[in-house]
Amino acid sequence: MEKNTGLGDDETILKKSTKGVTFLMFGQLFGKVLTFLLNNMLVRFLSPRVFGINAFLEFLVSTTLFFSREAVRLSTLRIKTPRATENENDTQDTHGPVLQMALNFAYIPLCIGIPLSLFLIGWQYSNLNDYFISLPYFRLSILMIWLSIIFELLSEPFFIVNQFLLNYKVRSQIESLSMISACAVNFAMVYLYESKINGSGATLHNVSKQEGIAILAFSVGKLAHSVTLLGCYYYDYLTKFAPTKQFTVIPSKIHISSGTTPFYLQSDILQHFKKVYFQLCFKHLLTEGDKLIINSMCTVEEQGIYSLLSNYGSLVTRLLFAPIEESLRLFLTRLLCVTSTKNLRLSMEVLINLTKFYLYLSLIIVIFGPTNSPFLLQFLIGSKWSSTSVLETIRIYCFYLPFLSMNGIFEAFFQSVATGEQILRHSYLMMVFSIVFLANCWIFISYYKMSLEGLILSNILNMGLRIAYCGWFINGFYKNLFAGSHNASFLVNFKNFRLISVISCVLIFFNWYLFGTVKNFRQFTFNLILATVLVIFILYKERKLIRSYIKREDTLDVKGV
Repeated sequence: MEKNTGLGDDETILKKSTKGVTFLMFGQLFGKVLTFLLNNMLVRFLSPRVFGINAFLEFLVSTTLFFSREAVRLSTLRIKTPRATENENDTQDTHGPVLQMALNFAYIPLCIGIPLSLFLIGWQYSNLNDYFISLPYFRLSILMIWLSIIFELLSEPFFIVNQFLLNYKVRSQIESLSMISACAVNFAMVYLYESKINGSGATLHNVSKQEGIAILAFSVGKLAHSVTLLGCYYYDYLTKFAPTKQFTVIPSKIHISSGTTPFYLQSDILQHFKKVYFQLCFKHLLTEGDKLIINSMCTVEEQGIYSLLSNYGSLVTRLLFAPIEESLRLFLTRLLCVTSTKNLRLSMEVLINLTKFYLYLSLIIVIFGPTNSPFLLQFLIGSKWSSTSVLETIRIYCFYLPFLSMNGIFEAFFQSVATGEQILRHSYLMMVFSIVFLANCWIFISYYKMSLEGLILSNILNMGLRIAYCGWFINGFYKNLFAGSHNASFLVNFKNFRLISVISCVLIFFNWYLFGTVKNFRQFTFNLILATVLVIFILYKERKLIRSYIKREDTLDVKGV
């Protein structure tokens, strides 16, 4: 049986991370398909105004959770065994204290989240439109949202332990169950009200109550998600961890040896947490800045349109890119705890291959996204959205996706290897990027009246700056480690990409000249054939890389037997 230590060698970490991508990807796929189906069923019942306020409530939840827990999640990955052991049998002696260290840190999010959630919800509630405050059940909905935040933060200790042990399967299963409960509750409340209570005619069809029920359904769904999350994680703890008594769910002092002072929080990890937290504040302002801007500069209807674009337009990004980025961050952080030459070369190889994969997928999105996305989207939305600009805006949104995805893996690398001083330096730079982003938003949205198109363009420029900085950091990181070595050259690994880029440019002009924006299934089918041919050509040009990856996986499986 495999030891559940999470402290294996580089090959074990790579294998766990590779499998972790699969678990997270399928978990994301299941959740997004479920959400996708739910939105398609609800979009015909609800107006853009309701989608807008639900997006606002989702923003409150995500903002509070991010500022409460993200820095802890990143910092605890750097916890190391307090003492080096030469005997493999000593691993179990230090395994318990390491997990207890991680769990102690996991209570910081709750300490931050309770006051932060009260402040954010109270502040935003006072600025809401009187129309929404007067809706039936709206205050109850706000209470449900706050409770969902608290319950989700209570599950954080269990999440941190499973993350440290790279237990991707457990996490994906629990999150999938939580999504099912949230979607089931949300849809059931809206559907039962629409089919059993809300009727036709002025006396029966109450628009105000209909919108109040829809918002309450969303809030209760979020609470169901959090309660399910906490319940499943606690059950997993009782069945797998509690019998071994390696750690307790209550924070407790760590006793390493008789010659050391007991402590709750490891000092170097605590210092790293403070620096990461400072940096993440500015990162979140940039990453979620579009939501901050849209709440202040755009109407509620435009917020609903942008929410729809985020759900549909970034589907590929969240299904495929997000699991890869998270697994990369966990893999690099654990791998580079020991900066041996072998580990450094492996990290560089993984990063190069992932970058190439992202570039190829970005090419496909840029070529076929703007021409096909309006045609696909028009079948997914009802008549209430026909008068909006969503079909035109999604074409521009497609150009934003490659920047969003590439920034994800570059910043995942930076967060995994940067020192405390480098993180602080990056934080100051993020302040500058924040100012540039806000200035661009004012210019494009307020001055040039570009609305959502201006917001998307501001995001593209923002991501471009962040990619440039992280690219410069990555180049310097490996250049210093492999000075004078040909293995550090990134350009030689991208010769196939340059050829495929030229072919892709030809495809763009050819496709646009023939059809422009796709208007029927015949044109869509032709685009699908072109995309398939391009994918086959990419696979052919990169066949050696694919074979080497398959061979490595087979080797790892044999070693694991």
